[in-house]
Order: sequence, then C-alpha cells, then structure tokens
Amino acid sequence: MPSVVTIAVVGAGDRGTGHAGWALAYPERAKVVAVAEPRKARRDRLAVDHGLEAGSAVDDWRILAARGRIADAVLICTLDREHLEPVLAFAALGYHIMLEKPMALTADECRRIVAAVEKAGVILAVGHVLRYTPYTQALKRIVDSGRLGEIVSVQHLEPVGFWHQAHSFVRGNWRREDEATSMLMAKSCHNLDWLQYVLGPPPVRVSSFGRLSHFRPENKPVGAADRCLDCAVETSCPYSAKRDYGDRLARGEHN
Repeated sequence: MPSVVTIAVVGAGDRGTGHAGWALAYPERAKVVAVAEPRKARRDRLAVDHGLEAGSAVDDWRILAARGRIADAVLICTLDREHLEPVLAFAALGYHIMLEKPMALTADECRRIVAAVEKAGVILAVGHVLRYTPYTQALKRIVDSGRLGEIVSVQHLEPVGFWHQAHSFVRGNWRREDEATSMLMAKSCHNLDWLQYVLGPPPVRVSSFGRLSHFRPENKPVGAADRCLDCAVETSCPYSAKRDYGDRLARGEHN
C-alpha cells in the first residue's frame, strides 16, 4: 500500500478546512500534521478535528517554514493577495504544493511561482476543482473524441447567486479590487480554466468588458443608512445583514 501523505495547512478558512477534510475521510492516504492560521477559533477547531500535537497549530505560516520540511505537502489557502510569499518559501523547502485559486494577482507573480516550483522540482497543483467533476470529464471525452466536430463557439454562464454576490463580492474578502482582485479573477478563474481545459488549444487573443452597475451610492434605497442596524428599510431589504447573519447565528446556524 502507498504510504500516508503528510500535510501542513496554511490558512484554515473554508477552503483550507474543506481540503483538509479529505484526510479525515481517507486517513489511510493522508494525514494533516500542522496548521498555520491567524484566527484562533479556526486554528483550534482544525487542530481538534485532526488531533494535532501540541505546538503543531501556529498563528503564522513563517513559524512552520522555520521548522524545515515537516510534511510531504502543504495546502496554501490564504487570501489571494497572500499566495506568493508562502509558495516561494515552502517550494524552496521541498514541499509539494496545493495552491488555492487564483494562483496570484499578477502574471509576474504567477511566473515567479512556476519558476520556484520548477527549480525545486516539486509538484504544484492549483485548486481548479471543476476539472475533476464527472460532468467535466464526460464533456471533455466527448469534445476530444471529435464527436461534436470543430468547436467554433461556446456560451458559458456563471450564475452567481444574489446572496453570494452580496456576501463575497460586496461585503466579503473580495469586495474591492485594490484589496483582493477583480471579480472575474476571484470568481470566474474557475470558468476560464474550465474553458481552457475542455477546449484544449490556448487562446490567441482575449477581450474583457464589464462595469459596476447596481451596488452604487446612487442606487441606495430612499431612507437607507450606511449600516443595516441603523437602517429604516432593513426589514424589507434582501441584503439585510441582521437577518442574513445575526438572526441565523442566534439560531446556531453558522453556515
């Protein structure tokens, strides 16, 4: 039988916790041995779930890196703008790397990541998980078989729900391009990768256009305040933070 792959987790948010959960489902194949996460609640929860030894849960990935190679692989699931530095450090230490998407915020940073892993001779996988779904594999087999003939046009829609739009791209970590990246990169790099993977040949030329139309000051409802708790129209607003977060938390719903 193959040996158990040991894993260090950098970033214990939704993605880091979710990916690490695979080791709990398949303990004969993988084991989480360390975590770095600045938020104590998330760090402690992952440590308990995986039965980590004392001292294996730290608040900064640099602490793990300073210990050398203590695992076979590392899951880097930090915020988008914090991908480059840990990748360079852990690649140099010989870790195989699973990096959450998007790889980085600029083409230059992506090239630096590729150069680092090639120099170190380690595996780099990016979290473009749509490639591995059964429907994608089925469609790719059909396209590759030639059964559809020559593909000359694709219409592909990413239906972002109104709640997801508000939660992640208005209020959340990806609300501002100057703090994270564009919505096209943050959300739809999945779709861009999917199209590239299914179709095969790399694009020769691309174009992109869009605008911010709805969530603008001039579209603010009459009587609305800057914060939901002070707002006269909160009870009828589909984006009420009091209802969407406060009321659910009060009921013990933490999803």
